Amino acid sequence: MQISSSRDWCQVKDYFYKTGQVPEQTELDPTILQMWHKAKAAGLSPFTPVPASTQQPLTTEDIRLSETVFPILKDIWALFKHQNICTFFLNTQFKIIAEYQNPDPHSPYHFLKQGQVLDIAQFGSIAPSCSILSQMPIIMMGHQHYLNEFSDFYCASVPVFNGQGKILGALDITSYREQLASNWLRHLLYQGYVVENEIIKKNMPAQHQLLYFQHSEDLLKTAYTGMIEIDATGQIQKANQMALTLLNTSIDQLLYKPISNYFSSISTLASLEQQTQFIRSQDEALFYARLYTPQRTKKTSHLFSTSTPDFKDIAKLSKILHSDVPILITGATGSGKDHLARQIHEFAAKDQAFISINCAAIPEHLLESELFGYEAGAFTGASAKGKRGLIELAHQGILFLDEIGDLPKHLQAKLLRVLQDQFFYRVGGHKPIQSQFKLISATHQDLLAMIDNHDFRSDLYYRICGYQIELPQLKDRPDKIDIFKTLLAKAKIYSWSVNVQEQFERYDWPGNIRELAHVIQLSAALISHDSLEHAHLEHLHLPQQRKVMPQSYLANKPQTSLNQMTKQLVLDILQQEKGNISQAAKRLNISRTTLYKYLQ
Repeated sequence: MQISSSRDWCQVKDYFYKTGQVPEQTELDPTILQMWHKAKAAGLSPFTPVPASTQQPLTTEDIRLSETVFPILKDIWALFKHQNICTFFLNTQFKIIAEYQNPDPHSPYHFLKQGQVLDIAQFGSIAPSCSILSQMPIIMMGHQHYLNEFSDFYCASVPVFNGQGKILGALDITSYREQLASNWLRHLLYQGYVVENEIIKKNMPAQHQLLYFQHSEDLLKTAYTGMIEIDATGQIQKANQMALTLLNTSIDQLLYKPISNYFSSISTLASLEQQTQFIRSQDEALFYARLYTPQRTKKTSHLFSTSTPDFKDIAKLSKILHSDVPILITGATGSGKDHLARQIHEFAAKDQAFISINCAAIPEHLLESELFGYEAGAFTGASAKGKRGLIELAHQGILFLDEIGDLPKHLQAKLLRVLQDQFFYRVGGHKPIQSQFKLISATHQDLLAMIDNHDFRSDLYYRICGYQIELPQLKDRPDKIDIFKTLLAKAKIYSWSVNVQEQFERYDWPGNIRELAHVIQLSAALISHDSLEHAHLEHLHLPQQRKVMPQSYLANKPQTSLNQMTKQLVLDILQQEKGNISQAAKRLNISRTTLYKYLQ
């Protein structure tokens, strides 16, 4: 049957629903046809309406997987957003564990939300479920979807594996209009390799090693590299899909076999650490290869065991917050309190408001109106329409009070009343306003000492401290170098010298993660290659940690503050750009206004 219109497709599906067969000469992928049979067996007809959207909570395993997948989805969306796409990851229980799309409540993808289960018995044939069941990439065009309501959707999907042959789920791109889905598929295949490789690396035991190999040296640094995980005895524990392709074998034949079964020149393996060499496979094929031993650090008892929060702990904090238990985050300035609060919001209630205020950054005479809002004419200069306060805006969401230790005493009493009664009055107002929110607070101060000094109310302390998390200073964290590497990667610096790493390890970072991120951002603006060398850091006048320097050196060496260092760097770049303010600001990735402030 020659299908030339949507009406023809409707006739094909109607015929299938009545007979269990498709008309002769109908071109339909066997995997899609199999999904049609499953949908029909579940009692669906092509005219069955799409069910209402319902979300299920993520398991701990889901959350850990979403940690790896979410940045990938964000990159995919950024690349194809002009095509009005939604991108998501579906696990093997057909649950969306992560998604990224334009946050439009009227979007046609409104049902494609994190936690939504796209069960075949309710949604019929969709690309990611086909990809999971067939373990193959697939494109599904318009009317190939079993339900007629999905006839305007165009989708591409690829399976993702765990390195041991187990499928974890599928990456998907969906659009509500006809697109060249083959372009999506090529990109999804690459990103599927990225996810698989990241999962292998993240779950690798400390005593294991990774062997990277490829026919091209350039591909060793991409997701197209072959990757094999080897234990201490030389047995293969995991292999990615590209390794199976390069060795022309299956995962069942590869797993738990000696690596020497596949590479005849494996005796050179021990010398491959930190350098690229040739190795030869048993069938005489030559590969560029490199051995990688991960640097492992002792697990910290603090929440941030790496530069991103541990998602098991984030899930725990999300559960605590959902139970209306207020969370107090303590730690030195720059240790990541604001970042942690936003991570909790992302996983606890990302569709709800996140209202943040730094109690130390707003003048005391303005803080009350910022928090509680004001009525029209409440004071000289007030808006004629009045203004809603941040507590009012946080209704049904999350209120984050940063540096709550700086909250004035009279406002502490007013905040306590809000937490107790869940209503408040605007400045100059007489009408009670209800506000129910979940509370996260943060401070670098010792609130118990402040209570002893009568600077902080004890009753407010016990209201905000339902569960406390303390973040360590950067200098005390065993994973300091991991954070350094992560921030370098975010700045798109993927290579650096040993001297650079030693300098960063010796410095005591009084400004913690915030200072480290700032220095790396400035370093990225200065380098002329992809690699960060020692010479680039000399521009920063980066001070060494005092306790590792001779006293004679310290006695004669002038100390350089971070502000001075920043100003000098801005001046250097401004000189390089021949006084062009706009170009200098662009290189520093800051606004013109911020650049002027540095020059003051």
